[in-house]
Amino acid sequence: MGNVFNVNAKDPDYWNVTDDPGIRHTNWMSAIPDSKFLYEISVPGTHDTMARAGVLWAWCQSLSLNTHLEIGIRFFDIRCRHFKNGLPIHHGIVYENCNFTDCMNTMASFVRSNPSECVLVRVTDEYEEAECTRTFCQTVWEDLQNYRDILWLEEKISPIKDVRGKIVILRDFKKEDKPIGIDYTSLDIEDDWSVSNLDHKWGKVKAHLDKARTQVDTKMLLTFNSCTKGGDAPREIDRTLNPKLHSYVRNYGGRLGIIAIDYPGPKLIENIIDNNF
Repeated sequence: MGNVFNVNAKDPDYWNVTDDPGIRHTNWMSAIPDSKFLYEISVPGTHDTMARAGVLWAWCQSLSLNTHLEIGIRFFDIRCRHFKNGLPIHHGIVYENCNFTDCMNTMASFVRSNPSECVLVRVTDEYEEAECTRTFCQTVWEDLQNYRDILWLEEKISPIKDVRGKIVILRDFKKEDKPIGIDYTSLDIEDDWSVSNLDHKWGKVKAHLDKARTQVDTKMLLTFNSCTKGGDAPREIDRTLNPKLHSYVRNYGGRLGIIAIDYPGPKLIENIIDNNF
């Protein structure tokens, strides 16, 4: 099948820093059989989905959330600071000029218009809590009430037919008395996010993707093709990692699980989608 380290693609294939890569895959999940479970499919996603504000080192994406949805991204990494009983979106100290309800409104509009699709949303707490009179879980629960008709809050992983037209919450925070989505920590996750060597990081990514392809498992597998290295900006780190991932995805078939990427290019997204068929 070829050497996965041979990199022949042009930058725009696997690494996108434009406002719009020019592809549209709004209904690709319509071709997934209803009987398939979420853990059986390959899903393109983004790491730190909303990180596109502030200085360059704090950026992880160049695309709006709506464009993410239209080009085929179906896993979203949404990081909320608990501040004054609200949920502004943060990347560390950086406020991303939007709130959790802004994200939910965009995703809700998309799944209502595209009922064949589902979106998987990691919700986690980020940065320092301040001036709150309730828990993070209580604030998330309150914000979710406007979307109950399109939410999947059960803790089990279900077939696609059950979650079409739904936002599936992957809960990365302490649960209280109500069901509020699939426990994020129950996923099989590769997220070695701070490294000194990108070859080391790629080795971890490749091993986890190999596991996804070859191991029969009822866990969802999530691989982060993203990391920090010294003071390097994510866009430059991913200019190294993304071509390796693109080459791997093109050369190997089978289940890949969820792959979370910074600055994914159009061909990389399409190749992950195509691994389902």
